[in-house]
Parts: sequence; structure tokens; C-alpha cells
Amino acid sequence: TLERKAIPFIHNIAVKSTNGELVWVCTLFDDGAMVNAMCTMVFDTIKHRLRGWTTNCQMLQMANGTIIPAVAQWTGMVCMDKAEVQATFIVFNSGRGWAFLLGKPLLQALKAKHDYNADQITV
Repeated sequence: TLERKAIPFIHNIAVKSTNGELVWVCTLFDDGAMVNAMCTMVFDTIKHRLRGWTTNCQMLQMANGTIIPAVAQWTGMVCMDKAEVQATFIVFNSGRGWAFLLGKPLLQALKAKHDYNADQITV
């Protein structure tokens, strides 16, 4: 039998600063990720535009078993198309695997539906 290869779902979302400014980021959707995450590379680029950052010293275990230290976290409003919800993102070095990761907590907040047969996520 032929197997269809799943294509990563990538979409732009906006994180909203306290003054209402929208900061657009290219985001990888991953319903297997138990946290929403931001790579330190993105964090270093946009942290001056967002307020509410806090230190986070949590140790995170990746899918491959490696342990990565978190460096910060941000909680605020996230906009995608017409939806707007509050979310928390953990900041750590992704090793350039992705820049911004939208995980299960935000997918649940957005009431996203994943059709595995069609390989589509609907918000």
C-alpha cells in the first residue's frame, strides 16, 4: 500500500503586544506538542515588542529524549484569522527545528479540529 506523507502545517499567527501591536510569526502546528513554544532565536528578535515576559527555569524533555532548559515564558493574546485567545509560550532553543510551535494547549483553546484523513486542521 502507498502511504501518504503528512505535510507539516505552517501558518502565520499574530501575538498581540500590550499596546495592541500585532507581531506576526510563522508557526508550525503540532498537536503532539504538550506546550506552545518559541525558539530563543525568535524570542531575541521580538521580546522588545512584547511585555509580560517572565523567567522560566523549567527543564523540558523533547520527543527524542533530550532535556532542554527553558529560558523564559510569555502569556498574552494570540490572533489567528478571526480567532483571538490567550496563550502561554515557553521559550527555549529549538536547535533551528522550528521558530514558533503551536502545540496542543493553543489548539484546544482555538477549538481546532484535526482531520487526519485529509491531513487538515480547521480553526
